[in-house]
Amino acid sequence: MIAVDSLLYGIDLRLNKLATNAHQEIPLENKIIALNEGQIKLIKTKVDGNNIYKIGLDGFKKRYQDLQFLVENPEDHPLTPVLSDNYLHKYIVQTGDLSPEFMFYIDSYLIADKGECKNRVIYSNADLVKHADITLLLKDSNFKPSFEYQETIIDIASDELHVYTDGTFTPKTLYTSYIRYPKKIDKEGYVNFDGTDSVNQDCELEAYLEDELLDMVVANLAMFTENIPAANSALERQKLTE
Repeated sequence: MIAVDSLLYGIDLRLNKLATNAHQEIPLENKIIALNEGQIKLIKTKVDGNNIYKIGLDGFKKRYQDLQFLVENPEDHPLTPVLSDNYLHKYIVQTGDLSPEFMFYIDSYLIADKGECKNRVIYSNADLVKHADITLLLKDSNFKPSFEYQETIIDIASDELHVYTDGTFTPKTLYTSYIRYPKKIDKEGYVNFDGTDSVNQDCELEAYLEDELLDMVVANLAMFTENIPAANSALERQKLTE
């Protein structure tokens, strides 16, 4: 957890430190918007490898650790797959049914029945596959779903998770581990666009990510205020912390 007051102080400190003149005063609500945009961007760099090393969540254990408090336990989110395609034996669940709000997929497993054999655990036998590859994978003996080998294929498209079988077994429950959206960082002292008052809400990210988040935020705000020295400093610090 990172205190919102610490983040706001860090923004002012970094913007003032390298400014040749006093930096343009930035309204509180603009800082809050920048902080929320920054935390989403930071999470995405941890997950998809959009960083100088091109390493994502699966490529580096530390990146998973960085986001551990945003990872939802699959047992907390049982979902019932619904048959949607008899030819492909495809079942769907809506990611919108997940709460807290779904952001990134991590992993899944099924509880399935086949005849008199009940409640067998079926695992996804690969990473989330590309939707365009499904037809080929369903015919591939190394990937196609199998009740006996306890394997299935899962993909995601149009805010749906798609679960496939070979037509001989029925998925009853899908359990999904995922990264949720973080709570919106906020600070009392302004009125939202919908007329409600702002409230105090700290950042949920790990405390040791504070500098990394601030560098992203300050790089954007400094460009907005034409504080080029502060922007360049923040960008250089981002390279060092990747």
